[in-house]
Amino acid sequence: MTAAVVPVESQAAWEAFVAGHTDGGFLQSWRWGELKSRYGWRAIRLGLPRGDGSLAGGAQVLIRTRRAWPGGPRVGLAYVPRGPLAETPDAAAAVAHSAIEVGRDHGASFVRIEPPSSLAADAVSSCGFRSSNQFVQIPRTAVVDLERPESDILGGFKSKMRYNVRLAGRRGVEVALVECDADFEAFVELMQVTASRERFTIHHASYYRDVWQTFQPDQGALFIARYQGMPLAALMVVGAGRAAAYVFGGSSNQHRNLMAPHAMQWAAMQWAKGHGFGRYDLWGMADPDDANDAMAGVHRFKLGFKPDLVTYPGAFDLTLQPARAWLLTRAVRLREAIHSARAGQAGPV
Repeated sequence: MTAAVVPVESQAAWEAFVAGHTDGGFLQSWRWGELKSRYGWRAIRLGLPRGDGSLAGGAQVLIRTRRAWPGGPRVGLAYVPRGPLAETPDAAAAVAHSAIEVGRDHGASFVRIEPPSSLAADAVSSCGFRSSNQFVQIPRTAVVDLERPESDILGGFKSKMRYNVRLAGRRGVEVALVECDADFEAFVELMQVTASRERFTIHHASYYRDVWQTFQPDQGALFIARYQGMPLAALMVVGAGRAAAYVFGGSSNQHRNLMAPHAMQWAAMQWAKGHGFGRYDLWGMADPDDANDAMAGVHRFKLGFKPDLVTYPGAFDLTLQPARAWLLTRAVRLREAIHSARAGQAGPV
């Protein structure tokens, strides 16, 4: 491992680092690493310390490897989502070099990094990584600035969106935080309805429960919108640092004219602002160059909030074991093709 970069074992130190970095988000949070560790990943936090003990750069590396056969070589992936977080290209490069060494030490076939900025992307490229079209997180998103009065945030929406938000309230739609198992089950059912309607795959209910319980009440919340007691829409928001993100959501096929999702998104933004987040990440936008992008409808809906559009540099790969990496990549592509044939585009995170 690069001498200046060290493992970070302190949760408090890591959370302070992520919270203090402009690109810090939940994918680099301690809680996200702990969550993924329950699903076959190992989270390793790497930091480049300054003289005062704070960090000039860092990255949470998620490792997932297994033996190809009993007693055989290990195959798998070392993955850095939305990292490294660093102030300078040199710091980002030092952390990327350490991620390579950690991946090699744990038997990864290749390392994949999805940097949060052009600075980090340039540093990653200088370490030998090459751009890949096999991204994990959608490289396009949209962000609403919450560092304004609520009246200015709402006033910044497109007029039709403002009308629909208010219309939902006038027609009796009520949005509340989910606090009991019955409401959680309603969220899962709405996810299932939406997955069937929009043709995408979803996680098992236990995964959504884990995400919710890991981040609530201060860094995550689950909302449900009802009309006369009937669940019409639900969403989950999680955050870290300055950004809260809308990561999962679903809606009913009933009473779609009541605009429940519009009111619910506004309630989630108000919650995020009230909990100190400065940005609301709408989490995923369509590819403007692909007329058949499965997210085109969701993209149009999100544009109603007049967000700032963000395009990340994408994914960068570095092969550590060429033959094993080739086999692993083909296996992953086959699995994705099977999922696509069964249910269209996979859901996020």
